[in-house]
Amino acid sequence: MSEHEELTLETIEDYYTAMKVLVEQMESDVVKSNKGNKAAGVRLRKSLRLLKSHAGDFVKHTLQKD
Repeated sequence: MSEHEELTLETIEDYYTAMKVLVEQMESDVVKSNKGNKAAGVRLRKSLRLLKSHAGDFVKHTLQKD
């Protein structure tokens, strides 16, 4: 999933799946960063900021469903 990709998230399952994919995509950067690769650390932090943003959107979506 690229940062320019537009997602149409309509259900809680859609949001969950999108977040799960983001976490799975970070795995290689986690391993590389742990081994000292600074560029992987930069990518990891960028991905974490994106994940945080999506998590906020997910919370807002669930609040609208109540």
